[in-house]
Amino acid sequence: MITKTPPTEFHYSRWRHGGWYVHNVRYPSGAIGCVSRNYVDGKWRIVCDSRPFEEQPTFKTRDKAALAEWMIANEAA
Repeated sequence: MITKTPPTEFHYSRWRHGGWYVHNVRYPSGAIGCVSRNYVDGKWRIVCDSRPFEEQPTFKTRDKAALAEWMIANEAA
């Protein structure tokens, strides 16, 4: 469900590749969000970010990465 107000809390479950599904991030296609820090530098990223890896933003926390992905998903709506 796409909303205009960001969630006050994100809900996660483990993703098999070392990241986290973000259940309250939904894309118009129905896909849910996914964030991870399973990278050499250990920084949080949006897993399905379409930008080149070098241009992808990194985040200090899982929640900050989830919020950034929530904003991307809502812009796509």
